[in-house]
Formats: sequence, structure tokens, C-alpha cells
Amino acid sequence: MNKLTKAAVSVLTPTYNRAHVLHRVYDSLKRQKTRDFEWVVIDDGSTDKTPDLLTQWQSEADFPITWLRYENNRGQIPAINEGRKLVSGIFAMKLDSDDALTENAMEAIAAWRIKTEIDDLRNVCGMAFRCVDEFGNIVGKLRGGGTNFPQEVILLNFRDARYRKGIDFDIAVVYKTEFYAKMGYGELDNSENLPPSIGVRRTPDCQKIFFVDHPIRIYYRHDGTARLSDNMSRQVKWPRGRYVKALSILNEDIDYFWESPKVFLNAARKVTRLGLHIGRSPVVQFRDLASSRARLLWVAGILGGYAGYIRDRFGGRSAQKASIDMSMWGPAALPENPLVHSPPDRFRR
Repeated sequence: MNKLTKAAVSVLTPTYNRAHVLHRVYDSLKRQKTRDFEWVVIDDGSTDKTPDLLTQWQSEADFPITWLRYENNRGQIPAINEGRKLVSGIFAMKLDSDDALTENAMEAIAAWRIKTEIDDLRNVCGMAFRCVDEFGNIVGKLRGGGTNFPQEVILLNFRDARYRKGIDFDIAVVYKTEFYAKMGYGELDNSENLPPSIGVRRTPDCQKIFFVDHPIRIYYRHDGTARLSDNMSRQVKWPRGRYVKALSILNEDIDYFWESPKVFLNAARKVTRLGLHIGRSPVVQFRDLASSRARLLWVAGILGGYAGYIRDRFGGRSAQKASIDMSMWGPAALPENPLVHSPPDRFRR
């Protein structure tokens, strides 16, 4: 049987009702000076014209496009998990449906593969590049100020990058696909997001990343419509996912406390604030914490957490109560009527 030529990079885009901005990704891929890539799109139950666009682009593009559509909206992380089954490149990267790549992105990835010799380094699972906004400004400042890395490329694990260097802003991570396929991105039901950083940190084989001080992604600060977070929503955004993230910081990263105390104190406050919103009493919160140090920080943050919770309630903001058994929070429902649209025959050999 004829097979697709293996691409150097798989670009994975989960999308839901973003037909009005999805062209940003497509147009930026068309502008690449090399065609050593594929585009994999997961249509997470869109009700707009997304399927029509993908059908048209797949028929006319001079690079392979694979897209999967299912009828129910399951959330971004479940969509990514479906996409990770379809990517076939040597490397893989997620590109949001309202963002774009710079014109030299694929060239930069290829050049840094050679410079870093990453293909031959078993304990290095990817390269993290910078982002610029739609006006060309570098996104993110390091702890202590300044936007530039101390060197053009730094080899770090994600915890050192976040807590010691302050790299907790938007980046574009290009993973080796062998690692990307194994990452434990957890799922929540009801389309709620569980932050993907949790899955990355819990992947033992993914030890280090090259952080490259070169932008390849254009991060748009607005997608052309009013986002839920732009309004005074009556619902607290992603309360379960953010609760789990705060717990993971206190339970799994506590050794980095003195590198970035504010991050941990903020997480402690969030455990109380979000826990109260989803119906987890202080006794349950205490049991969710895994060490005496984590519990001590939680005690230090209780008053701030209660203040945040009360402020939310006075502002009319609330969240649905969740099961006390956290194992019941997921995974997401199975995709309904999934259909994979493979690239045209002209890309097979």
C-alpha cells in the first residue's frame, strides 16, 4: 500500500467554532518556504463552517492535511489527545486555531535540529521557541526583567525553566513525536480543560528541553470575537482543572518553593478559593495535600483564598459542585461519529 512521506514536523490544531480565524494557521503554513510538514486538525464538534473550510483547503493545499471531526464538543485536551494519535511527523507541535507561524518557522526548526543535535540526544524531548504578538513584540519577560534569554539556547527541564528562570509565558514547544505520543494529558468531562503542563511534568521520559531565544509562533491576543474571559462571566473558569493544577504545584513542585515563593503562595490561595467553589471543604482540601510543607503553605493561604471566594460570590460568580471523588471528574465522553479525512492521493508514494 502507498504511504504518506514522513514529515519532519506535524502541526496539530484543535479547533471549535473558529472558522473566522482558522485561516491564520492555514495562511501561515502556505507561507512556509519548505513543505516538510503536515497539518493535523481536530474539529471538536464545531457548528460553524469549519468542515467546509477544511474540505476546501485539503483539496487545494500543496502540503498534506489530515482532519478528524466528531459531533460532540469535548474540550481542547481531549481533542489534542485524539490528534496525538494521528500525527506522523518526526516532531510535533500544537498551534492554536487563532494563532499563526512566522514565515521562517519551519526553517528555524530545521536549523535548530542541526545546531542542537537534538535528534541524537535521548534525554532531550523537544525545543521550545519564543512567541511574538500580532504587532511583532516578544511575548513574556524573565524573572527580574528583560525579554531575552541569557544565552541563545538553554537546556532545562520544565520546572527549572518555570521556577528558576521565570519562563512561564507562552512558548511554542516542538516535541519529538515519540515523547509527545506518551504524554499524560488528563481529561475532564463537560468540556473543562485540565492544564496540559500537568501532563508534561508527569512524563518521566521527557527530561529536558532546549529553550531557544527565537520566535516561530505569532500569538494573537484576540481571536476576533468576545471570549468568555473578556466578559464578567457568572461562572468561574475551569474550576476543577485549575484546582488540580494548584494541587500539583504544591504536591509535586514544592522543592522549588524558595525559587519562586509567590507562585506557591498563589497556588495555596487557589486551593482554598477553587476548592470552596466546587464543594471541597477545608478538611477535604487538607487531605488532598501530600506533605506537611504543602499543608503549611495551604494554611498560610487560607485567608486569601476565603477572601477570593467571598469576592467571587459577591460578584455573582459561582461554579458547579463536583464529586468528592476526583477520579469521577473524567475522562471526557467518547467522540460521537468520528470521521478521519485523510490527505489526497497525490501525497502518497
